[in-house]
Amino acid sequence: MIIIKNGERQIYHPQNPNLQLINPKLTLEDNGAGQLTFQIYKTNLNYSTIRKLYPVIAVERDGQTIFKGRVISDKKDFYNGKHIEAEGKLSFFNDSFMEPFSFSGSPAEMFRMIITNHNSQVKEWQQFKVGQITVTDNNDYIVRSSEKMLNSWEALKDKCFQSSLGGHIRIRYEADGDYIDWLDDYEVVSTQHIEFARNMIDISSEVDATETYTAIRPIGAEVNGAKVNISSVNGGKNFLINDEKAEEYGIIFAPESESTWPDVTKPENLLKKAEAKLYNSFAALRETYEIRAVDLHLTDSQIESLNIYEYVSVVSKPHGINGRYLLYRADMDITSPQNTLYYLGATKRTLSDVHTVQYAQASVPQDVSAFRNDAGYVSEEKAAELLADYSRTEDVETIVSQYVEQIPAGKDGNNGLSAYEIAVQNGFNGSETEWLESMKGEKGDKGNDGEDGYTPIKGTDYWNEDDINTIKEYINYELGVIENGAY
Repeated sequence: MIIIKNGERQIYHPQNPNLQLINPKLTLEDNGAGQLTFQIYKTNLNYSTIRKLYPVIAVERDGQTIFKGRVISDKKDFYNGKHIEAEGKLSFFNDSFMEPFSFSGSPAEMFRMIITNHNSQVKEWQQFKVGQITVTDNNDYIVRSSEKMLNSWEALKDKCFQSSLGGHIRIRYEADGDYIDWLDDYEVVSTQHIEFARNMIDISSEVDATETYTAIRPIGAEVNGAKVNISSVNGGKNFLINDEKAEEYGIIFAPESESTWPDVTKPENLLKKAEAKLYNSFAALRETYEIRAVDLHLTDSQIESLNIYEYVSVVSKPHGINGRYLLYRADMDITSPQNTLYYLGATKRTLSDVHTVQYAQASVPQDVSAFRNDAGYVSEEKAAELLADYSRTEDVETIVSQYVEQIPAGKDGNNGLSAYEIAVQNGFNGSETEWLESMKGEKGDKGNDGEDGYTPIKGTDYWNEDDINTIKEYINYELGVIENGAY
C-alpha cells in the first residue's frame, strides 16, 4: 500500500476518502532525481499544508520510503485545485556550490569531498550521508579539477558517474538518515519475474545506436606541457579502430568527452583503457524495453515488489526475450497500478541487435499491443481483474468505518494549538495581546436613519387569544350546520 505525506501529515491514503489525490504519478529512475505529480482539491483535509520547497513530501510503500522531494510547482485551476509537481531529493544538490578546485586521490575520496561540501552549506533536511562506494579506478588514483564554480549536482555528474569512471547514483532512505551510494553496478536480482501470459500487459523495444563507436583517439593527462597519447605504444598511430565493427557500421570516432582520461599519465595504461572501451561498450548497440506489467506484489504481499535498481528476469517467448535486465526507471500510476510503465535495459550491451535466447522465437500474435485473451495473453481487462481487490473506491467508506470502530477509546490527547499559536505558525509576529488587537477592525461610519416604525392594528395585523377562540367557535358551529344538512 502506498501512502503520501507532506511533512508529518498524510495527503494520500487509499482507504481514507478524505485523503484522496487525483492522478498521483511517481517517476523513479537510475541516476536521476525522479518526480511526483498529482492534483489536490479542498476536499482533501490537508490541502492547505502544501507549500513550495518545504516541507518535504515523501512516498511510502508498505512502510518503506521510496521517494522524498519538494514542491516546485503548484498551479491552480478554475476550481482552486492545485496541480502539484515535486522534484526528487537528488535535485537538492543544486542548492549548494563548489569553488574552483584541483583534486587528486581515489574516486571514493572525491565523492566524499563533494557530499561533505554540500552538507556544509545546507539545512539538515537537505543533507545526505555517504553510503556505499564500489566505483574504483585501476590505480585507485584520479585527477580532477574545475576552473569555474560548479553546483554540487554538476560536480557529481561531470566528475563522478558521467565521467570515465561511470557507475550509478542511488539514494537509500533509512531510519537513521538518507544515504547516497555510488555503485559500479547493482547486485540485487528481483525474485519477481515479468512474464508473457502472466503479468506482462504490453511491451515495446528500442535499439539505440547513438552511443555506438568504432574508433577512438584517446587522450590522457597533461605531462610536461603536452597531453599523453598512445602513438608511442601503437605503431606511431594516436588512434584505434575496431576493424570488425567498422566493416559493419563504418568508421565512427567517439567524441572527446568519451575518449579522455585526465588522470592517466602513461601511454601503455591509456592504451589498455581505450581498448577496453572500444571493444566492449562502444561496439554494442544499446537495447531497452518499455514494459507495462502488473506488479504481482499488489495481489500477494508475499511476492517481492518490482523495484528500480534491481535486475529483473523478463521472459517472453513470442518476442524471443529471456534474460535479466536492469529496471532503471518506473513511471508508477499510484491509483491505477496496471498502467505503470517499467523501463529495462540489458545487463550489458549486446554486440548486435539480436538477443541470444534459450529457445527459438515463437510467432508473435497479430495484435501484440492488445494481447488478446483468446490466445491466453494478459490484457488490460485481465490486469484489472488481477487488481480488483487493490483499492475499490466503492468500499473505501465501509473499510474506513470498520477501522474506526475497531479503534479503542484512548486517553485524553494533548491540547491543540490555539488560534494565536496557529497565527504565529502562519507568519504573525507579536504577542497574544497584539494579535487580539489586530483582530479588531476600525470604527465604521455612522449609518443612515432608518424608516419610521409602524404600529400594528388589532383585527388587521394581529389577533389576541380571545379573538382566536371566538373564531374557532364560529367555524365549528358552521361545520356542524353543514354536516346536519341544514345548509
